[in-house]
Amino acid sequence: MRQRMVIENLSPRTITSYLNGPKRLIEYFKKHPKQITTDEIYAFLVYEKEVKNHSRSTMRINVNGIRYLYKNFLDRPEIVDEVPYPKQETYLPEIFTGKELKNLFDHIRNTKHRTMLKLIYSCGLRRGEVRNIRITDINRKAMQIHIRQGKGKKDRYVQLSVHLLKEVENYYHEIKPETWLFNGRKKGNKISESTMRWALLQALKREKLTKKLHLHSLRHSFASHHVSMGTNLLIIQQLLGHESIQSTMKYLHLSDKTSGGVKNPLDLMYSKG
Repeated sequence: MRQRMVIENLSPRTITSYLNGPKRLIEYFKKHPKQITTDEIYAFLVYEKEVKNHSRSTMRINVNGIRYLYKNFLDRPEIVDEVPYPKQETYLPEIFTGKELKNLFDHIRNTKHRTMLKLIYSCGLRRGEVRNIRITDINRKAMQIHIRQGKGKKDRYVQLSVHLLKEVENYYHEIKPETWLFNGRKKGNKISESTMRWALLQALKREKLTKKLHLHSLRHSFASHHVSMGTNLLIIQQLLGHESIQSTMKYLHLSDKTSGGVKNPLDLMYSKG
């Protein structure tokens, strides 16, 4: 099953996620998946939800993996045709205020961590996208960053903030990274996701912020702040790399203004002193 997904060019994260559901299903019943019925799949999913208390997103990944197993690998689509996807949960993600972010940034002494967190916010990036930025992806002349193979294996360009450019230049001269913009403990290697999470966690503790905030909250904040600034929703969709405008529309709870000019929220944050 894994080999088929590799050949189909699915991302390593997707492959890992899709394998988890079938693995847990087989472990639960302790028999070959060809012997498992539709009713048993229902029973397993109820167990995962009610006993293991898995979130909607985890349940959806499990269903995706099990559907892939029976439709694409075992060639038995009838087993999972009636298995529903978990209903979409409606919630508003926690975000930073501009004041909280500026205080958080200003109190980070570690140059790499400060630059990295500012970049995530200023460009609205995902963790994996940040890890994959090469030094050569920074285009100072065009004031853009080339994001390679983002979600859905799609490339895009994001805006390079004037303030962030200065931060990146200072970081580069001080740290002298190799190949990747943000190296791990060893130069030439990518920074790890655990290090990225740790950097934000320490900053949150320092600021005594008790909201449920994580790295993706910086991306949510970027989008929400852009909506508040009046940036056109289609532009925000392009900056975030959303395939569907529906994914971007959840940020409309803050504002319905539209504007042709695109400013960067990080520049506005620091232009106020």
